[in-house]
Amino acid sequence: MWCSLQYLLLLTAIVATTASSPSTPARSINLPTKTNVSNALYQYLSTSTNDSSRKLQTFDALNEIFAEISLDLPDATVDRSGLEITITELVCRDLNVGDIQIDHEIQSPTSQKVGVDVIGIKIMCNFRYAYRWTIFSGEGAGNAVLDPTSNASIDMEFKSKDYSMYPPADVDVAECRTDVQIADMNFDGDGVGILSGILNLFEGLLRDTIEGELNTLVCNELSGLGDDALDEFLLAVSTQLDVFLEPEVAGTNPLYFEDSLELHAGSDGLPLYLDFQEMKNGTGLVGSAWEELDKLFTVSNATEGVPFNNIMRDYVLQEGGMLEIDPSILSSANSFFNGHDILTETSMSIKSIKIKGLDSFTKMDVLKAIGKHTLWNSVQLDYLDIVVEIESVMKASSKDDAVIVAGNSPPIKELFTVDFKVTDITVDFSIFLGINLDTLGNLQLGSVLDMTFIFPCLLNAIDNLSITELSVKVEDMVPPTLSGFLDPGVDYLISKGAKSLFHMYEAVLIRTMPNFFDSFVREKLNEILTDFGGADGCPAPDSSLKGIVDFRALLLPVQRSVELLGSGDSPYGSLVRSIYGVVKKLMAASDENGLSQMNSIIKSMTASQSNVQGDLSFPGELFGTKMNVALNGLNAAIELSMKDLAVTNIDTLGAPITLLQPMKGESSVLNNSVSIGVSDAVRTSFTLKVMGKGDEVEVNNELELGISMSNVDMILELLAEIQEEPFLQFPVKDITNMNCWLATVVRPILNNYGVREGEADSGIVLRKVSVAVAEAGLDMKCIECTSPLLLDMQDVLSSQKGIEDTTLVANNIFEYLSKVTGGDWVQTIIDKAVYEAGMKCPHSPTYDKDFVGLQFDELVVPQTSEDSISFLIAIIAVVGTLIVVVSLLVVSTRWVSKRRHQRWLKMLSRPQLLVLEKIQLEDEAREKDLNG
Repeated sequence: MWCSLQYLLLLTAIVATTASSPSTPARSINLPTKTNVSNALYQYLSTSTNDSSRKLQTFDALNEIFAEISLDLPDATVDRSGLEITITELVCRDLNVGDIQIDHEIQSPTSQKVGVDVIGIKIMCNFRYAYRWTIFSGEGAGNAVLDPTSNASIDMEFKSKDYSMYPPADVDVAECRTDVQIADMNFDGDGVGILSGILNLFEGLLRDTIEGELNTLVCNELSGLGDDALDEFLLAVSTQLDVFLEPEVAGTNPLYFEDSLELHAGSDGLPLYLDFQEMKNGTGLVGSAWEELDKLFTVSNATEGVPFNNIMRDYVLQEGGMLEIDPSILSSANSFFNGHDILTETSMSIKSIKIKGLDSFTKMDVLKAIGKHTLWNSVQLDYLDIVVEIESVMKASSKDDAVIVAGNSPPIKELFTVDFKVTDITVDFSIFLGINLDTLGNLQLGSVLDMTFIFPCLLNAIDNLSITELSVKVEDMVPPTLSGFLDPGVDYLISKGAKSLFHMYEAVLIRTMPNFFDSFVREKLNEILTDFGGADGCPAPDSSLKGIVDFRALLLPVQRSVELLGSGDSPYGSLVRSIYGVVKKLMAASDENGLSQMNSIIKSMTASQSNVQGDLSFPGELFGTKMNVALNGLNAAIELSMKDLAVTNIDTLGAPITLLQPMKGESSVLNNSVSIGVSDAVRTSFTLKVMGKGDEVEVNNELELGISMSNVDMILELLAEIQEEPFLQFPVKDITNMNCWLATVVRPILNNYGVREGEADSGIVLRKVSVAVAEAGLDMKCIECTSPLLLDMQDVLSSQKGIEDTTLVANNIFEYLSKVTGGDWVQTIIDKAVYEAGMKCPHSPTYDKDFVGLQFDELVVPQTSEDSISFLIAIIAVVGTLIVVVSLLVVSTRWVSKRRHQRWLKMLSRPQLLVLEKIQLEDEAREKDLNG
């Protein structure tokens, strides 16, 4: 905008200076330098565009600014017909512009025309004069007023070899038209009054001469712009762009930095830098996490698009899909532009940057480990819309030769926005990321709990960071829009001016982007990246915190923490709180069937283990044994084996899920509840093989046993007192070490038996454990069965009575297990694990690498293995096996006994059979009497 103001001021200065002086050849008038005029005028002309049908705009605000300033113009002398007049102290005020019209026309692939019309220029100029005419001389004061119908226009042709390939390189003034009218000139003499009257008599004669000379002067000055300043400017821009218009080279080798770097081992003898290829190809938790990360960037279906877009909308972008960026990250300076010339002193600063379209990813192929330490990425976006809010501050020039004098007038401030948009963007880039494992591993949690320090702390662990490849391509650019200026007229000028430049350079800018980003931008970014990091940017944990972690302050927003009777402060930063907020939102979300959204995570994790979503599979033999049985006349050798354990329908969690929920009035207690088997029953199954051979029987049965449970509700209330100091000083390298986490818990006091003494609610305590099942059922499927009665057993198990009995037994078992889990036996196991944890944790002060465990006096308690989950599975498997084995033994025994009984009856005579029948009748009658 200020370029436009400068042009108008200079143009008016030309008019006013000449208009207020008698006619003389143009070369005798001392005007501002041609360079100043050219530069200001070109900046204005370069902002023009075509809109011949627009309505006249108002420039009221612009004219208000003009009214506050004055123009101090150079002295001038004119000499005509023996009358010589010298003009001094020429000051022009009350500048007013009626309208400015701009035309922009694309005439051909090699030519574009810009036309500028300035209409209705009004100004009042006061001056001192000295005159000489024949024998008369004297001095006085005068004024001149420009007629408001005065106007000037110019058509300029910008030429290019081909606008689709090259920028404009030449400009010619095709036509110049001026119509300057002087409305009135007055002279007040200091000497004899008749001399001023003589000057007034000359006014009519001088007026036509001055107007003609002025019109010629204006066009001569404007025409010179095309041959000098504008050509020079276009040549400079063209030279800068030509470097990036060269044909694209084969591309930079993205591994050049990694291949040229000599790496040494870390302090533990392992590689110094994090190996991304090893991470991606690894197994276990890290490999699964990498696979899950990949799925966030993969299009799941045409309707939903890239899942990463949803993450951006839910957790990153603000209302309306905007992301607001702090301008200080671009520059620490207060302003990005400072200009000072003979007209004004101007500064511009960015107040805000908003980006829209960061949820329009259409394709993402990222985090591809093309080297051990180099990641290749490619993303495509539908569009990016960038809105920049700029504040401009202009005040009168303070230079000695300043044209504009505004006295003590305050600076003029203006806030406006620039909105530009690009569509169909493709960005390919590779990054060498040398993350020092020693530095990263020693990073303490307390240093990164405040999210503002995460980036500086991570940068501290990066020894080398370099963009090794960068390519940006766009299919189309939308003309920029500028708004928020002083009035509609200025809005029009600036917006149309930007579009005019855009039309001239759009195709060229698109062509230059790949080379521009891969050379200039990449080099500049790498220069910036070399200054990142440093130990000073990563603070040490707060050493004043030496109490117990308050989960309300750690996990919840301040307001919610206060509602739960928390202190309301935030000593642990915002990182954990933000992560918990995301997880909590996910746990509360449900799909159209009322199931938890967490099931999507379970599906992907289980699919990586079993290749079936929602299922876990453990193929192979779990155990096998042989035994000899002698029972009720049955003597047999039995061989048992169990294999192929499977758990199905794990992805049936109901919503909402509650995990790690702080409780009111409790700083260290977390509530947990979950329901599983909501839509389909959770089923645990295994294959059982029973082979037996005896004197009179031989069995060979292989069957699949399963137990299905629907709507299983589980509740756990957990007390966990974590000490602040070891928690905050926890190093990242031990984050997967469970002993190190247990070492942060308050250690209980144990007696010689390893049993807790003193306070009951300290350390880790399972305060409430509850499991209930709505419906449970056993099922059996014969794979190969030689015992026909097993088919009858299958019918019994699947009956309604069998389901009710199974449900009752299952709830009784869960109730018993809940009591055991919340009882002294399990508590003692937990206490011993907490007590010994510090000795097993590498970063603990009490660590002992040769530690094998503390010795306590033995108690008569059930023995268990360290792996409670495996132990529980084993119990269930053994109980199930024993049920089947006992059932088989009972069935087999009854069958053998029945067969022997039938053979014995055939050996009896008729009288013996009658006696036996009489005895049986008497026994039945006696049993009936006893029951009565």
